[in-house]
Amino acid sequence: MKKIIALAVAGAFVAPVMAADVTVGGSFEFAYKDSNGATSTDVDNVVNIKASAEAANGISVSADINLTGNSTDNTSYNSADDGSSSVTVAGPFGSIDLGDTSSAADAIDSTVEYHVVTGGGDTTAPDAAMLWTLPSLAEGLTVMVSNSPDSTGENGDAGAHTGLAVKYAAGPVTVAYGYNDNDDGSKITTTAAKAVFSGLEVGIESVEDDDEDGTATAAKDERAVGVRYTMGDVKVFAVQMETKVNNAVTKDVSSFGVHYNLGGGLTAFVESSADDKNAALDTTAAGVVFAF
Repeated sequence: MKKIIALAVAGAFVAPVMAADVTVGGSFEFAYKDSNGATSTDVDNVVNIKASAEAANGISVSADINLTGNSTDNTSYNSADDGSSSVTVAGPFGSIDLGDTSSAADAIDSTVEYHVVTGGGDTTAPDAAMLWTLPSLAEGLTVMVSNSPDSTGENGDAGAHTGLAVKYAAGPVTVAYGYNDNDDGSKITTTAAKAVFSGLEVGIESVEDDDEDGTATAAKDERAVGVRYTMGDVKVFAVQMETKVNNAVTKDVSSFGVHYNLGGGLTAFVESSADDKNAALDTTAAGVVFAF
């Protein structure tokens, strides 16, 4: 009898796990870099675990966990990087992402991030603990609300804030605006736009932080413009990015690259970037990415 009871209790816990649809994927990246004459290799990899299930009353739930490693310690994996782990509950109310997720300002700031290694299009805004995507209010319109109760915990670099983002897509053009009202009185604002015409894609984005260092002594403004053209298995891109702190230019980066899809999830790439404000950051890289 004790064995039967034990099996029944164990089954109560195992059954929900067995009911979930689980998939495992990820990517492995290797790059050979030359940074102003100093050569090195980079290895970055991620294992992605996704699970989804249907709950009651038309509600669905899914989990997204990314275990990352890098060239300094390829045997260690963690889920503490930006946007790495979250659970999403979706239903008639829209979807609510909980954990390490995007803030409103961060959810729309990846318009021109075409590169693998060299950079040049990474405008940045903090993460959030919660992101609510509202039900569709009109065709092409997406509204998102984010919140973080404090700046500590397991949700990455999230700051205490309440944020709002609006994105609208009409045909080949998408425009977006978002902001985080931080609890310390500062504000982060993101604007972005993208247009796709056949194989040509053009994007622009801007992130303005009126209190970048948290002491009300520095205002940061990042702007990036990029273009990418796809010809079959080949993608060619160019990006120009400028960063200002208190209206003084601290970064002026031009980057370009070529990515070639070899099939089977394997992509070869060559990229180069140059910073007019700091020649030590000039970088040329070549490598491969295997996505599975």
